[in-house]
Amino acid sequence: MQQHRLAAIMFTDIAGYTALMGSDERRAFEVLSNSRDIHSHFLKKYSGTLIKEMGDGMLISFDLASDAVRCAIEIQIACRNKNIPLTIGIHEGEVVFEDSDVFGDGVNIASRLQTVTNKGCITISESVYSDIKNKADIKAEFIEEKSLKNVDQPVRIFNVSCEEPPDSSGPRTDFKRRKRIFTNFSKITPVVAIVAAITVFIIYGSTTIPFTERDWIVISDFENLTSEAIFDHSLNTAFTLSINQSRYLNVLTRQRMIETLRRMEKGDIAKIDEETGKEIAIREGVEIVIVPSISKVGNQYILTAKILDSETGNILKSEVLYAKGEDDILANLDRLSRKIRRNLGESRFRISDQSKPLSKATTTSLQALKQYSLGIDSHLRLDFEKAKIHYENAIRIDSNFTSAIASLGNLLYERFDRDEGRKWLDEAIKSVDNLTDREKFGILAFYAANIENDLDKGIAYTKRRIGLYPDDPAAHNNLGWYFQQQEKYYMALDEYKKALRINPNMVLTNGGIIWVYLERIGQMDSALTWSNRMTAHAPENPWGYFYLGSSYVGLDEFEKAEEAYSKAHELNPNFHLNTYRLAHTYRLQGRYDKAIEVLEGILETNPQESSAHYDLGINYDLSGNTKTAREHFLKYKEFAEKWLETYSNDPKSYVYNGILLTRLGDKEAGRELGNKGMEIDSTLYFEYAQLLAVLDMKNEALDYLEKALAGGYRDLAWIKLHPDMQSLSTEPRYKDLINSYF
Repeated sequence: MQQHRLAAIMFTDIAGYTALMGSDERRAFEVLSNSRDIHSHFLKKYSGTLIKEMGDGMLISFDLASDAVRCAIEIQIACRNKNIPLTIGIHEGEVVFEDSDVFGDGVNIASRLQTVTNKGCITISESVYSDIKNKADIKAEFIEEKSLKNVDQPVRIFNVSCEEPPDSSGPRTDFKRRKRIFTNFSKITPVVAIVAAITVFIIYGSTTIPFTERDWIVISDFENLTSEAIFDHSLNTAFTLSINQSRYLNVLTRQRMIETLRRMEKGDIAKIDEETGKEIAIREGVEIVIVPSISKVGNQYILTAKILDSETGNILKSEVLYAKGEDDILANLDRLSRKIRRNLGESRFRISDQSKPLSKATTTSLQALKQYSLGIDSHLRLDFEKAKIHYENAIRIDSNFTSAIASLGNLLYERFDRDEGRKWLDEAIKSVDNLTDREKFGILAFYAANIENDLDKGIAYTKRRIGLYPDDPAAHNNLGWYFQQQEKYYMALDEYKKALRINPNMVLTNGGIIWVYLERIGQMDSALTWSNRMTAHAPENPWGYFYLGSSYVGLDEFEKAEEAYSKAHELNPNFHLNTYRLAHTYRLQGRYDKAIEVLEGILETNPQESSAHYDLGINYDLSGNTKTAREHFLKYKEFAEKWLETYSNDPKSYVYNGILLTRLGDKEAGRELGNKGMEIDSTLYFEYAQLLAVLDMKNEALDYLEKALAGGYRDLAWIKLHPDMQSLSTEPRYKDLINSYF
């Protein structure tokens, strides 16, 4: 929906940020993070609305030009204190707000003003100066009249002083505005006074509910008091989706509620009723619970929503709406959602600006909506087959249901058939503007990063999503993953940690942090700390113990590593990556019989696990049983030769076959195959070091290990566990290398 109105538009930008990113990435990230924090703080103070982030810059709107300038002054002072070279441009004019964006000449002029601003300064147009020239706490002076690119007429430019902060009472809060208007009623005519009073109520309203912007709420499942099964599941998804468009409040996601129920040992609960909703809210530190319901009297449906205090269960507010028939329900759900948001303190203007009708954002069919809702629930509960069926059913009912199309495409791409998933995602992208902003930028980012292989584009979309919804932990997690893919590990860690600050129980995110510390940065102490955190938050998840074991390996505490790997094996005996590492710890402790027992257990469950044959060969060889060792190496050879035949261009296949031939006694052929692999890819330093170590060329092996470390290889646990590297571990130079890089 388009809305034309007068607004003050502010553009900010960090001068020289691109160059800084190229020369000192960590400092650049620190500058950007500090800038965001400063902006966020003062935008909240001066009622500014962040429209979007653009790299290191921001586009912001204000209702009042004076608020924009006061906010800009405080931002500049704070940025100077942090050595952030910021430039700010502000213009006031009529602009067009549409779908979480803003357009018009007013936006263009503000953007051009920012580009001609010196570091640490604020440039404003004459329209802004007219509003602030009589403000005692704001000082500005005329600079010049300048022709700006793509602006028809020259613009008179003023510079704002940033030496002193504005009067602390500068931003006029809602209370001050209301008071000023009411105290002036005696000076205007009765008719105008009535109109003004109505206007004040519409714009500002009031709330007695103790709720602060960006607080969280829990929404229980819709209670269906009718006998019509169509309302089971469907209304809850629609209602939550409608409320969740708000950038003023945060809704605890269905996934997080399911995770909370699991921690409460109530994971079998399928429906979140009022009592369960209150329990979840208390567990998560949320004060407000929304309890919606539908009933029917005659041919009329009654939609109700109660706002409860989670601790006391007291009803703080309730809303009731009447729908004339089934076709009228979605429109009334939208109205109910807006009333709840209004009761929690969100302004009518923001609700209007930031909301799409459910009929556009979802579907006009309650049957399709129900199937989609069942699909989401199955997806979150990891029943992917059932989720796929429900998504397909939803699309069969309404072929234009974009959310269902996007969800099916995502599921197929990640779990079933990438080519088929891509087809559905291609279809979803065509109508992506139908989605809510949160969904829209999520699917655009996924498509860019996975289908188009454009991580920069995926990052840009994710940043826009975060700009709109800064408390969205999934968006921060995704941004962390994209940074990780770009090998920007410290930036990835920062985003992962932001996600966990919002939702401490995101196991996948916790695992991402550990993985970066463990395998990409090589900080074992940090990996250990976060592994302990993960096992504390998710004691039933074997990955936490797997990471814990690998951290202990990096710290040479093999008995503790064995204990952690054993716990993970107990939780999931089919977690073969962990089982192999358990066997490696037994080998490194000289307990070859235990290692053999574990590895034979792998072959019992899956005879195709060829690596078990190789590791059995090594353990039998170390225990003195060379005959059985050779049998296992030959069995492994059957698989390895097939790989080499199938993947004839894979350099690692040549190196690994070379290692195997060396183990079987043909060192010359082994070296020749390894060299062929290096001809294809001369950067396989770590793999070639393994071959040289097995050839007993220890100095040369250490040369290549050093090349691997110098090139950024940091998987210390695997260096220590790898059976082909074991012969190097007693070499003084090996120990020096480890101490030097870790």
